[in-house]
Amino acid sequence: MSAVLAEVIANAYDADAERVTVTLPWGVFLDGSGAYEITVTDNGHGMTAGEVNSHYLAVGSDRRKRFGKDKSRDKNRPVMGRKGIGKLAPFGICETVEVITAGGEETAYGYKVAHLMLSLNEILDDTDDEYRPSPGPLDGTWSADQGTTVKLRDFRRKRVPSGAELHRQLSARFGIRRADWDVEIINAENTLIPESFHLGELDIELMPDTRIDLADRNIETSTGLKLPISGWLAYSRKPYRDEAMAGVRIYSRGKIVSMTRDFGITQGFFGEYSIRSYLVGEIHAEWLDEGEDLIRSDRQDIIWSSDYGDALRQWGHAIMRELGARGRNSLKKETWNDFEKATNLQTRLEEDAPGDKAFQESVRQAAKLLVSDKDREAILDPEHREKVYQLAKTIGPHRTLLDALHEVAEDASSPLEIVLGLFQKARIAEMYSLGQVASERIEVVNKLSALIDDGSTLEQPLQELLEQAPWLLAPEWTPLGMNESLERVRKSFESWYFKKHNIALVTTAINRQSKRPDFVLLHDSGTLWIVEIKRMDYHLTDAEYLRAVNYLADLDEFLNQVDALGKQFPVRKLTFIADHKDKLSSVSISSVANDNRIQIRGWHDLLDDTLRAHRDFLARVDKIRNEGGAP
Repeated sequence: MSAVLAEVIANAYDADAERVTVTLPWGVFLDGSGAYEITVTDNGHGMTAGEVNSHYLAVGSDRRKRFGKDKSRDKNRPVMGRKGIGKLAPFGICETVEVITAGGEETAYGYKVAHLMLSLNEILDDTDDEYRPSPGPLDGTWSADQGTTVKLRDFRRKRVPSGAELHRQLSARFGIRRADWDVEIINAENTLIPESFHLGELDIELMPDTRIDLADRNIETSTGLKLPISGWLAYSRKPYRDEAMAGVRIYSRGKIVSMTRDFGITQGFFGEYSIRSYLVGEIHAEWLDEGEDLIRSDRQDIIWSSDYGDALRQWGHAIMRELGARGRNSLKKETWNDFEKATNLQTRLEEDAPGDKAFQESVRQAAKLLVSDKDREAILDPEHREKVYQLAKTIGPHRTLLDALHEVAEDASSPLEIVLGLFQKARIAEMYSLGQVASERIEVVNKLSALIDDGSTLEQPLQELLEQAPWLLAPEWTPLGMNESLERVRKSFESWYFKKHNIALVTTAINRQSKRPDFVLLHDSGTLWIVEIKRMDYHLTDAEYLRAVNYLADLDEFLNQVDALGKQFPVRKLTFIADHKDKLSSVSISSVANDNRIQIRGWHDLLDDTLRAHRDFLARVDKIRNEGGAP
């Protein structure tokens, strides 16, 4: 669609038009019903009846030879058209083209109108007679103004792009807007609220410090001839997937003649990925369409095998290398800015180490190094960002490891000695990390001990503590957080349960202050854990036990139906934290004894097990530190 419109607009440019108006329905499917029409109106010099006949019957003739020059009649513009086939472009999407034009010498009556109705079926009719378009009702009348209107009807089924798509596609094809040349595109579907845009240079957000202006970058051929060029090249802030916005657009005579992402440069050069993902720009080279024709007959690309085409390619290779080097630092900055913003880095550092500026800065520097060679697409992945942040927290506090990372980052070859040294220092960081885990766990254990010693603690603070530190149930667990998998299971199971029982189930105590949770759902790798938490000194009842067992059965049913989640959590367990079970019947007691997935634990037992496990844990950490040296 945009290619057809571009040809008609180009004809208006060659006719010295200063204003062009294109009216068409945005975003609809055209068909042969006659419900839609596309009109292109310009205020150019128009044509006489004789010029219309010559223009529309002389298919394929070179207009520059026919008129004896390659400039427009009045404004001396370098004309866009050449092969004489642009006028036939509309037949690529429709069956009928109507041309209304007023031109020639002005008379007392104004300008004489030529009105033709062209039919594709009649043009293609198998006859020896010369095709003569039918005259329209305005043929031979007079108009006060010069200009041409082209109307397209009887469409083959085709979708019209949206306004945004049309803007990108048509602006990319022309890339010019000036005082004596303006093209407006109007939405025919929206007559109550006028909707339109004017073609202009594409609005592309560029990375700082990457734009190269080309006005003084002449191209030199193998014979030493210097070819003038203008325009610019740069990195965009985001990789463009829209072909109209990506790569370098090459124009001649104000119209696009080619698009390239890399000028055919060979693979393996420094900055290759960045160039092909972020390169944008536009080049204006009038000599591509002068004298010897250097543009393919379909007007879709340059003949790169020509002398001038090869000179442009070699020139482009040199610019690519320069831009690749120039853009590397800018791309690093942009990637780091994306990471800082997406991770909310400063806030998280303050939360993890309040007031510890040295720790915060070391983690920041480590994260910056880890991100430095990442592509920006990777930083968009939340899971990948979290891995980078956690790794930075592990290695950040160790200046020796940080120095080693600097050394590796600056030496692209990464010799074996550096890598081995890095592994050794990483072991030190791992030991430090164990100490951090121990410290965090002891803090939680102390809080649990205080809650139990209080004796009057209700369920809510105990539930929240267990959710934040689920390893209390099994101290050998690694520290767990509220990760995405668990959240997905919680939300999906709560929704499934409501559909089955028409009961709103709550499976977390965190951020659910308005409603008491039915139970807390936790997980270890491969295991989902239903935890029924009762307040201190509570006596568990048969009704509560049976309800929780039914929760476990429902969880089994849900996970067996949702295969992806079921495979992720093949083991499901039920644990009660209650100090007394004397009110349970013999049937319930037998059920607990015979089902190894069900367990009842008292609060003091839980605390004793945790303290015992962490005394051993701290002893191991002390031993590691004594053997390997504290970081």
